[in-house]
Amino acid sequence: MKIDEKRISSELEGTNWYYDRDKDHIVREITTRNFKETMLIINLIGALAESHFHHPDVEFGYKKIKICLKTHSENAVTEKDIALAKDIEKYVRSIIER
Repeated sequence: MKIDEKRISSELEGTNWYYDRDKDHIVREITTRNFKETMLIINLIGALAESHFHHPDVEFGYKKIKICLKTHSENAVTEKDIALAKDIEKYVRSIIER
């Protein structure tokens, strides 16, 4: 079920995710130290997505990753997106803050 912008902002408070109103999805951009770290995080995101049975759109390059989450069947941000975003945030922070 679609959740409104106010709730999205509340749920994502204290994280590095933001709501893109124009595209109606949530976004996390990550800067990594090198390509090896980029690939480590990409693989982690893939594993987390599989465990949630929910899959983000991901773009990546040498030292950057952009994750976009939206429930395509609802054409909106839902609880599924928030749950996966929080899980990604938890594990990504442990990698990039070491």
